[in-house]
Amino acid sequence: MLFLSKAKVANNYFDFKQFRVNQSHAAMKVTTEGCILGAWTAALGLSPKRILDIGSGTGLLSLMLAQQCTDAKIDAVELDQNAAVDARQNFELSPWLDRLNLIQKPIQEFVPQREYDLIISNPPFYKSSLKSPSYSINHARHDDTLSQIDLVNVVLECLSDSGTCAVLYPEREMNQFISLGHERGLFLNRRLNIYNHNQSSVFRVIGLFSTIVKTEIIEEKLLIRNSKNEYTRDFTNLLKEYYLHL
Repeated sequence: MLFLSKAKVANNYFDFKQFRVNQSHAAMKVTTEGCILGAWTAALGLSPKRILDIGSGTGLLSLMLAQQCTDAKIDAVELDQNAAVDARQNFELSPWLDRLNLIQKPIQEFVPQREYDLIISNPPFYKSSLKSPSYSINHARHDDTLSQIDLVNVVLECLSDSGTCAVLYPEREMNQFISLGHERGLFLNRRLNIYNHNQSSVFRVIGLFSTIVKTEIIEEKLLIRNSKNEYTRDFTNLLKEYYLHL
């Protein structure tokens, strides 16, 4: 995963234009691909009233969506206690505390009180064979805690009939998730392929899903850096509402 700034990792926080993400307790830190997921989803113009953030970690995605979706109330569900400590602090320090609700429990045990217009998730995807010695990192990175089947089932249970779901995976896992969702009635409507640079293979994929079958799937491409190792114009335009120095 790409970290935004090695210097700021040592400080255990990232400052964005309108909020700070403290990450001193969470195993998984702020990443570039996570920021792209939040910014890209917020820029779709969906105007959701109710948002569910599955596996919210430090609360990054919830904060990005709270900034841009000004009428939305957001439920953020996080299993890990350490990550929840950071998320709670980040919500309390943000301008949008009245619209952010942290729920610490496994998403499989979450009983929705409402349907959601938008569901967003940056789920774990590593397999057991790649496990770290760190228990917290395993929770954050490995799909033992949130399998693709579980994620599809939760989305179908919580999503409104007209709602959408944005999910981030590596390319192989995204293709698996697309097939699994299709079998159960969750269909890909839009796809963003993310590349580190023009000569690289696909780094991550964001899929936008709904229970509605689309006759044409919109497919897009985003390069993070150009041949000079500078952020591309597309990346800058996407993240300029959030990154301090864009």
